[in-house]
Amino acid sequence: MDTTANVTEWDALIETAGRRCYLWHMFRMDRHGPELLAGVYQWRDCADVVVLFDDQHAHAYRIPTDENTDVFTPTHVYWWYGANPVWTMRALLTLPAPGHPDAPDTLTPAPPGTGIPGDRMPVRMRRRGWR
Repeated sequence: MDTTANVTEWDALIETAGRRCYLWHMFRMDRHGPELLAGVYQWRDCADVVVLFDDQHAHAYRIPTDENTDVFTPTHVYWWYGANPVWTMRALLTLPAPGHPDAPDTLTPAPPGTGIPGDRMPVRMRRRGWR
């Protein structure tokens, strides 16, 4: 039985992020929801973050990091993109690595609403091994 016909572009993008070792976090805004999914890839001195709100809204960004950085409350970003989840994941996964000549390297203020809003309650996190 051929199951490849059932794989959507979204499935392929999530699989690619998993292979790259994104760490996935699920949050609730309060005890009753809604749930948000966020993925983080930590580089040496910056992080790529994607926040998936629902099937129509997502945003992604690259931020500078150190040991005290909360990657879910950025004030400044090197890069930001917002659209539906498929377009947002496409943009994030094609972003050049830090240090590449085409990688964004200018800090700008984070757009309003960037990150995880409100008093977030972590529910769980997961890293999928692909070896």
